[in-house]
Amino acid sequence: MFLLHEYDIFWTFLIIASLIPILV
Repeated sequence: MFLLHEYDIFWTFLIIASLIPILV
């Protein structure tokens, strides 16, 4: 569960990092 949680955080961060240039 911990590894899955860490992966979920990483994936969310990756998506946000990809959306920031579009929103800005």
